[in-house]
Amino acid sequence: MDLHKKKLLRRLYVLTGGGLVCGLIVAANLFSLQVIHGDEYADRSNQLYTYTSPIAASRGDILDRSGETLVTNTTVYKLQITYAFWEKDGQNARILKLVDMISEDEGAQVNDTLPISTGGNGSFAYTKDEDSSDFTSLQKFCENEGWGTELSAQEVMDSLRANYEIDNEYSPAEARKIVGIRYQMDQEQFSMYNAFNFATDISMDLVAKISEQHEEYAGVEVKTSAERQIETEYAANILGYIGPIFAEDWDEYKEKGYSMNAQVGKTGAEQAFEEYLHGTDGKRAIQTDSRGNVVSEEETAEAQSGNNVVLTLDIDLQKVAEESLARRCQSISSAGGGAVAVVDVKNGEILALANYPTYNLATFNRDYEELAADKLSPLLNRSIAGIYAPGSTFKPCTAVAGLETGAIDADTRIYDEGVYTYFKGYHPRCWVYSSTGRGHGWEDVTAALEDSCNYFFFETGRLVGGEKLEEYAKKFGLGEYTGLELSGERKGIVAGPTERAAAQEKNPSLRDWSGGDVIQAAIGQGDNAFTPLQLANYCAAIASNGTQYEAHLLRSVKTYDYSETVYSKDAAVLNQIDAADSTWELVQEGMAKVTGEDGTAASVFQNYSIKVAGKSGTAQVTGTELDNGIFISYAPFDDPQIAVCVVIEGGDSGNNVAPVVRDIYDAYFYSNDTEDDMTEDTGNYDVIA
Repeated sequence: MDLHKKKLLRRLYVLTGGGLVCGLIVAANLFSLQVIHGDEYADRSNQLYTYTSPIAASRGDILDRSGETLVTNTTVYKLQITYAFWEKDGQNARILKLVDMISEDEGAQVNDTLPISTGGNGSFAYTKDEDSSDFTSLQKFCENEGWGTELSAQEVMDSLRANYEIDNEYSPAEARKIVGIRYQMDQEQFSMYNAFNFATDISMDLVAKISEQHEEYAGVEVKTSAERQIETEYAANILGYIGPIFAEDWDEYKEKGYSMNAQVGKTGAEQAFEEYLHGTDGKRAIQTDSRGNVVSEEETAEAQSGNNVVLTLDIDLQKVAEESLARRCQSISSAGGGAVAVVDVKNGEILALANYPTYNLATFNRDYEELAADKLSPLLNRSIAGIYAPGSTFKPCTAVAGLETGAIDADTRIYDEGVYTYFKGYHPRCWVYSSTGRGHGWEDVTAALEDSCNYFFFETGRLVGGEKLEEYAKKFGLGEYTGLELSGERKGIVAGPTERAAAQEKNPSLRDWSGGDVIQAAIGQGDNAFTPLQLANYCAAIASNGTQYEAHLLRSVKTYDYSETVYSKDAAVLNQIDAADSTWELVQEGMAKVTGEDGTAASVFQNYSIKVAGKSGTAQVTGTELDNGIFISYAPFDDPQIAVCVVIEGGDSGNNVAPVVRDIYDAYFYSNDTEDDMTEDTGNYDVIA
């Protein structure tokens, strides 16, 4: 055998031997799999995997004080995506198809809170202001991704588009649709344990389409759920809305036992009374095999509906307040927005908080971009978040301070010369001098309130001093929180040396407090700026001889079936302004004269069947030629029940807005008898401070 054949033969032996060894190894592994560990692996292939899915509990109803339902639930169809069955490859294309299908379904709402919209030229812009929860959540998301928090809407979209690997073939509008859903999935922590609610309130037609194409949309299921149903077109700012839990808030809600995909109150009463309204979720155990196929489902814990919240709100009065305010604002050529606050003098219950302009909560999501773009800011809850110089409505506070400090008494008479000349180089005028060229002449405290005499209160304020004036304003709850449960209430500002010094620490350029500041503060100008609710509560304190109650919106909480009362709110005294009976009598008498035959509001309340006490105010708006109109009031004078504050931006005078107060009294004291008698006020009233 030659050398070449020997080499070939050795190679053949090596290959044969190697093949034999490999065959033995495979045989050994097969023996191990089938014989030694066969039963073990068979058990594994048959093993079932169990995970728990929440069953959402229905939220409780929200009712007004008389039991009229304002917010309840309705059963709707929704699209839900189950993570285990949702195919991740190609999901962007499927998301776009689903969004387009849903957009053709009238009434359906896609779950998308990304506060960015696209314009006709493909550019992007933010749709919500920096104080909104949606914008704040986006900022936190960008920060967590390491993108920073100072990005433009376009830069955020570019980053999100890259993050979700959205092809360049998609147009900006198409990319926005996809990004909105992918972002929302991240916000709601879409996972094996948390299904994603893609859209709600879908029609039966869309249900049929999805069912017909179920193979293309694996993991997309049609479910029924209890969604909020708004039963009134009024009180939008009070009732509020609900939304999903965002990632940054999850730890807080997790500790309270919430599921990841729970809907929670975001604003208004929905947010304030979340602990009562939110029910206890049930649980469903879902078993799948090793391939992810669902084997069985079982309800392991029943969902328990939330409690029902009864508000102090009177929805009929709220309706009148909103409609009358709107009519009056629209009838005054210079008017902008406005607000109304109505409180119960005897316990601090809020009966109405109205705003103009406002919106319909039932169509809020659909109308949002239009509302956000409105220059009159209909989304601003002016009744608790708008702050205004009180103008002459502050004069009763100055009167109380003057009488209690001894700066004036019942017999004090001050001669109004028209121009106040006490300070060198600063000579403010009484309003009547600006109109007629003369002063009011001799005035005591009740006449000064009746005539709204600036000169009298310039001098009273100077004698009281800035420190005491500031002290009494705070006693009346001005520049302080009212106790209201709703978020978004602003504290306001009290004019005074203490507040000025505190402001100077933040802004050293502010000038020092001076005598001129004192007399301006005494007539409700200067730094003074309060909310309509604060002013209504201040007026209520005057009506009740100094007892000021905590303003509150919650009346009681009932079980889901209304069989038991879970909680009843008791009136709580917020402040007690100690003053002599004679002080209250003088101030109240002066306010009663305001609506009397010769008072500044005589043209509105002339021959009115109920005796009303009030005070008008005309407050200059810094940097403009506009004056805000303000009116505070309580009635009946002899047995005060409710206190009212109305503010109209650019209303020109307090007397000009008083007709809204009159309509509210008509509705409260005469109920339905006067609804048809309300006038469309288009005439102008005497412009008096």
